[in-house]
Amino acid sequence: MRIKTLLIGAALLAASASRADESGQLEALLAGMTSFQAQFEQTVLNRFGEALQTTTGSMRLQRPGRLRWEVDDPYAQLLLADGQSLWIYDPDLDQVTVQPLAEAIAGSPAAFLTGVTSDVAPHFAVSVAQPSTPGGKRFVLAPRDETSVFRDATLTFSSDGVLAALDIVDHLDQITRISFAQAKLNPALEPRVFEFEIPAGVEVVGDMPTVSD
Repeated sequence: MRIKTLLIGAALLAASASRADESGQLEALLAGMTSFQAQFEQTVLNRFGEALQTTTGSMRLQRPGRLRWEVDDPYAQLLLADGQSLWIYDPDLDQVTVQPLAEAIAGSPAAFLTGVTSDVAPHFAVSVAQPSTPGGKRFVLAPRDETSVFRDATLTFSSDGVLAALDIVDHLDQITRISFAQAKLNPALEPRVFEFEIPAGVEVVGDMPTVSD
């Protein structure tokens, strides 16, 4: 019985070490991504694989905490994280909503992609999946928080360590699939790209950030 217990304990330790290594691989890739820009196509699929909606646009990322996500088609929309707040601007509605950034993206893949949360392992169980292209890497993340709105997320990196795709599956088996094209790793980005100026006449919903002296 003691030998069996020791074997079980050794297996658990080995599995724990493997998961830590997988988390470390992902964290190393993200740590090497100080900035990122790409064109994106985002498709929402139902549980049967049928496309419900497709949007396209461009994105720019500066870690930590800065993201500019611009939807061009079918309707213009801007999501902008400036390090402190998340702004969502709908030109057609003449409305912008604003939330504290950490609160808005807590528990989501955006938290570690933007570098707001640097450690993946405390929040997600990480496993490595078979890559779709030679030399690439795929990581599947399952939230440790049982109240999370999504079931798992898969990050795909190309053979040269560039983020290529992000798939998110919710608890109804609906998939949000984001693919990146014309991607550039660590480009020089102007700080003003991540500054939001409220257009005149636009309704603001939410708590405006506090301006320090």
